[in-house]
Amino acid sequence: MTLANLVNDRTAVVAIKDILQANLLDPRAQYTSDNRNWIHTDEPLNSATYPRIQIRKRGPSNVGISSIGREFIEQRELILDIQMWLKAPFKWQVSGDTYLQNEELIKEWQDKIWNTLKDEQLDMHNTYGITGLKNLGERDPYLEPDSQLYTGVISVRIWYFRT
Repeated sequence: MTLANLVNDRTAVVAIKDILQANLLDPRAQYTSDNRNWIHTDEPLNSATYPRIQIRKRGPSNVGISSIGREFIEQRELILDIQMWLKAPFKWQVSGDTYLQNEELIKEWQDKIWNTLKDEQLDMHNTYGITGLKNLGERDPYLEPDSQLYTGVISVRIWYFRT
């Protein structure tokens, strides 16, 4: 068992954001060379460029005690909702004349988000102390009526140990 480098759940959320920011392709990269922070932990601004990804913790953490004494070890589990937004008519070129947009583009990135996290498990463990990862499923993408943004969510559970 490796004790986490994480101080609290907030640093765990930021660790997942940093992993995705470093390893997930920004869909706008097909159109611009601007390097932007498109993955964040707060609400996207109305003036922000899209696509955007937001990572937020859902509900209270599940905490288990793994040892006894004053310096006991906690196992902390938290659920993260990773939500992507994009504005129509944004489209992403898959190959040649084939493009993905709207719900299909969101579905593609839900899969890319999960595969990126899965592929980076060793880094999550060695760098941040995140010892577990589980896909809890994706919500079907849809058009938000108020904002006119397409959105979809993938939920994951992560866990780590701390003293």
